[in-house]
Amino acid sequence: MSSGNPPPPAPAGVSAQAAQPGRTGWPVGSTVLVVEDDPLISMNLVQMLEMLDFAAPSVPRGEAALDWINKNGPPALLLTDLRLPGMNGVALSVAVRQAHPTVPILLTTGQSADTLDLPPELRQGLGFLPKPYAMRHLEDALRKMRG
Repeated sequence: MSSGNPPPPAPAGVSAQAAQPGRTGWPVGSTVLVVEDDPLISMNLVQMLEMLDFAAPSVPRGEAALDWINKNGPPALLLTDLRLPGMNGVALSVAVRQAHPTVPILLTTGQSADTLDLPPELRQGLGFLPKPYAMRHLEDALRKMRG
């Protein structure tokens, strides 16, 4: 028997049973789309995200990320490297924001955040994860993105 109020709806890409908050505050099973062209970094990042109870599909290019989003809908979070072949992480982030303004974006790069010249439409709901990073850095960044 229910206590009265129905539970809030699960975010896109998350089943109602899995919508309980995990360690980072995100619902268990939330989808983080990883865009990373280095296969070893991508594999490691996906593994860390899965250990934090995320679904973490991965694509190597910005154009592939847009295709994935067109087929699957927006992820709960876009995690993209800044430097990618073809469409870079900033261009990808702008394109995602134009189509899905509320998708939070976590940029990762070896470059200092202070040196990034980001367009104004990206500054809201944007996080930064400097490379190299450990699991605790990723977990902290995800927690901050969730607020």
